[in-house]
Amino acid sequence: MTADTEWLRTPEPGWDAFDIPADAIGASFVSGDRDSNRIALQYYQSPDLSMIAKVILGSGAQGPPGHVHGGAMAALLDETMGASAWLAGHWVVAAELTVAFREMLPLGTRCIIEARVKRVEGRKVRTVGRIRDEDGTVFSKGKALFIALHKDRFGLLADQVEALRAAGAPGAVTAASNGRGVDVLRELRAGP
Repeated sequence: MTADTEWLRTPEPGWDAFDIPADAIGASFVSGDRDSNRIALQYYQSPDLSMIAKVILGSGAQGPPGHVHGGAMAALLDETMGASAWLAGHWVVAAELTVAFREMLPLGTRCIIEARVKRVEGRKVRTVGRIRDEDGTVFSKGKALFIALHKDRFGLLADQVEALRAAGAPGAVTAASNGRGVDVLRELRAGP
């Protein structure tokens, strides 16, 4: 196991691994990179139910030479902020996403994505998030407006997430996918 693989798989104190069921997300740009040449990540939830991801972006996410494409950072914020809304009990899709790029992100940097629900107004769910490195340097910040829809619009994914919520315990999310985390590194991501 490489040091980067071990880093991705090791939760910080109080974090529980969170699995987005692989059979429900298919070939998602963010979570569906089975070869990890673009995005290798592991999702976690914190005790306050914020969504956290450890991520390393590879050559498949390159924009400017040696650095991550801004669209890849936006996609990571979109998925992580959306997942924070789902974790908080809202069946949502993105309606608006704003990303502020603070620093160029070198490829291969170990990063942390933090996202949470900021407020809910009827069907509108507003979230915030950021991508930072282990030392605290912030590369980008995002805010988003998500719109809640009926869970039937989400098919298999909604069924699996609902089963996980019914389990009731933090980290119980892994129950629907054979106890596996979302490690997209090839040796860890065989799928359910």
